Amino acid sequence: MKITLLATAAASLALAGFSANALALDVEAARSLADQNNCMQCHGLRKDKDGPSFLKTADRLRGKPNATDEVLKHLTSGKEVKLADGTKEKHTVAKTMPANDVAQLRNLAAFILSIQPK
Repeated sequence: MKITLLATAAASLALAGFSANALALDVEAARSLADQNNCMQCHGLRKDKDGPSFLKTADRLRGKPNATDEVLKHLTSGKEVKLADGTKEKHTVAKTMPANDVAQLRNLAAFILSIQPK
């Protein structure tokens, strides 16, 4: 019975549009890492600020096989970005504890890519 219930729940989530990666997402940890790195100072979940909203990023990359890698590169490269007012600055490199924890960064990337319109 327990296996049937789990299979039914997994099938329901799959039909609702969730992938196996979404099931592994730790939203609380991702939000905490975003807070620690002041991501929300420049990005809104669904509204643009100085930088694009997480929703805009998710929409742009949705369905692309390398979406997570693209977000990871952006979070870790310090690449120059153009702000809403037209000025340019280097994007802050996301910091983790312990340093450069790929699992934490992948979780943050998955969170950004998971944002859906309300």
